[in-house]
Parts: sequence; structure tokens; C-alpha cells
Amino acid sequence: MRIGILFCGQGAQKVGMGKDFFDRYPLVQDLYLEAEQQLGFPLSTISFHGPESELTKTYHCQPALFVFGYALYTILRKEIPRLELVGASGLSLGELTAYAACGAFDYKTALKLVGERARLIQEASQKHPGTMVALIGSTRKQAESIAQMSGCQVANYNAADQQVLSGSHSSIAEAIKLAREAKIKKVIPLDVSGPFHSRYMEEASMAFFELLKNLTLYIPSIPVISNATASVAQTIEELRQSLSKQICHPVLWEESLHFMLKLDIELFIEISPRKIFGSFLKRIDPAIRCLTISNVETMDELKNEL
Repeated sequence: MRIGILFCGQGAQKVGMGKDFFDRYPLVQDLYLEAEQQLGFPLSTISFHGPESELTKTYHCQPALFVFGYALYTILRKEIPRLELVGASGLSLGELTAYAACGAFDYKTALKLVGERARLIQEASQKHPGTMVALIGSTRKQAESIAQMSGCQVANYNAADQQVLSGSHSSIAEAIKLAREAKIKKVIPLDVSGPFHSRYMEEASMAFFELLKNLTLYIPSIPVISNATASVAQTIEELRQSLSKQICHPVLWEESLHFMLKLDIELFIEISPRKIFGSFLKRIDPAIRCLTISNVETMDELKNEL
């Protein structure tokens, strides 16, 4: 069976995520220990016990989700070694997890990257305070029009009828007003700490690219679809551009999923504390199957099915 792997991004976190894998698998314990030694904070304690206010901080949240995703993927490959994986992607931070899982860089390098990415984005958010809002039931044209009129930007093209806007607090407040006046079905302010995937992240993007230039990277063993281009990087330079550009560029998630479907994927597996991607895939084709690995129980269910 041809399988595609999807990794979640910031916003999917949940206190307690990964604890049952940590308790069952010594390998997962080793991954968390190495992360704590390299990052310099108690990642397992914050991930497993919170408080939520600490877990949601960008500097903690991104490494926590990365280690969760990487650890569960490692166990998945160990428990079901014959999986026919033909494509991978991830939303925002999840793209970095996908590259690490598919061999673009080793775990130690990935920890360095995720720690610096989180730090740079948090610093940019402090320098340029802002927020985001999700529009559900809107068209792409409506979202772009509201963004232009309010002075914010489209940060995510998640589905044909779902986009996310990002910008300063005042521009997002205006966007919310305009969206409600336009009778958009749902207008949902997001509980985020900054204007992600917008021009306010350009300094972070450039600094991250400079970091990538000094690290050894490899072409992944499994194609990874880029958020910024909805295509596969063919060279190391394109890979560096992919990982850095997506920090300040809109996430082309719907287009990325369409690209993956061209790989004749029969089953998607999302590694996430919460179910996220199934609804996006169903909007494209109701027949598409997407299973979520969020805990040991769902991993065991997948093993029994495959």
C-alpha cells in the first residue's frame, strides 16, 4: 500500500503528548534525553505535564512537537518496517520534521535547527507583535481581498474554503471586521504568539537560511513536499530555500496535498496529537483515507490494520 506521511505544526500541541510512548519505549526516552541535553530545558516535563502556558510558548512548543513527531515516526518504522512510504510533508514546523524523518539531516542537526527556528521566530514575534485568524467558508479570492484591504497577509491556503490571515493586531482586527461583514461562515481568531508566515518573519527567515548554509544536508530518501512551493526540492540549495522561505511565505497546504495525491497515495498517516489533516483531504476527495497516530493505542491499531 502506497503511504504518505504528514507531520503537524504549532497549534496541534497538547499537554501529555508522547508520554505513553516515552513510558513504553527506551528509544523514545533516549530521544527526549538527547533533546533536553542539547536544548537546555526540561522538554519531557513541559510536554508531559505542562503547564499549557509553558508548552504554548514558541521556544518550547516547536521543539516539543518536533521531538514528538520524530519519535513516533521512528517507532512507526521500527514496528512496521515494510511500509511503502512514497511521500511526506508537514505543516509549517512539520516540514522540518518531515525532512529530518526522511534523512535530510541527522537528529542532532535537526535539534539545532528546530531550536534556532523557534528562537528566531519568537524574537521576530516580540519585535513585531501580531496574531492570526482563520477564515472558514471563504474563497481564496475573498481571503486575498480581505487581506489587502486590512493590511495583513494570507499565511495559509489550507483548503479551497479555508485560509489563515496573519498580521499586526490592528490589521487582524480589521480583517475580522471585514470577514464578518462579508458573511464568512466562520471567523476564528487563533491563539498564537505572533504573525507567522508573514513579512514580519523575513529577518528570521534570512537568519535561518544563513544557519542552513553552514550545515551538511542531504536529499531525502523519500520525497518531501515544500510548504512554500508545493513541490519537491531537487537540490540541496532548493532544500535550504524551502526550509527558510516557508518561515515568511504563505503555506500552500492545499496545493501540497494535491501534489501528494499525484503520487498515487492510497493511505495518509498523520503524526499529530490532534486530528487535523483528514478534514482537508476529505475536501479534496471524500474517499481519501487518513489515519492519525497520536498515542500508543492508535499506533497499535495501525499495526493491526497494516
